[in-house]
Amino acid sequence: MKLFISLLLTLLIFSSITLFLQADDSFTEEDCIGWAADGECEENPGWMWENCEEACLAQRDVRQEEAADGVQSFYELKAYDIGGNEVDFHQFEGKVLVITNVASYCGRTDQHYTELNQLYRDLKAKADGQVEIMAFPCNQFGNQEPEENPFIKMFAEEKGVQFRMMDKIDVNGDETSLVYQYLKKTAGPKKIRWNFDTYYVVDKQGHIESFTGITPRALYDPINALLVEKEL
Repeated sequence: MKLFISLLLTLLIFSSITLFLQADDSFTEEDCIGWAADGECEENPGWMWENCEEACLAQRDVRQEEAADGVQSFYELKAYDIGGNEVDFHQFEGKVLVITNVASYCGRTDQHYTELNQLYRDLKAKADGQVEIMAFPCNQFGNQEPEENPFIKMFAEEKGVQFRMMDKIDVNGDETSLVYQYLKKTAGPKKIRWNFDTYYVVDKQGHIESFTGITPRALYDPINALLVEKEL
């Protein structure tokens, strides 16, 4: 009798666990979307990102787009430079601006810094200060920018950089800077693929165009076209 009761209790416990697991697995994609919209990806990140990753990713993108939607003009943006000074983008009105994400230990570092330096020198001489370059260090690709700002600044100076180096930021993911949220929303791509991979050119009215998979040398023609427009 005792053996029968013991077996019965074991069966009941096993059945309860099975039912619980089935219930736990019975949520739908719509459930995930609803939970993500309610903030569960932030409140219960472990379970949500394991079971509803696509919904969490989608909700993150929505919230970043909403944040960027609040910016009506490129010139409303602000960011910190590599020395910790706030940079108000209103100072770039009437100028052509080049923006990209950089890294010190990338296979592209030498070529892109060399071409960026040449681009900056050539355009500075030609355009009388009407072209600026803004480089944002980023450590999201292959751990190729692991150092802090003082080291990055010194490294860039050793590379001959005279253009504006900015604070290290994220360009993808949960902590994407508002600058890059706005750039990606306005001109694409949706996701930055690597260091030095996407260059943004902002004209003197704040309109943005992106160039992906190029080196800085390819920017001469589009920038010169904008400078000709300025002269006209």
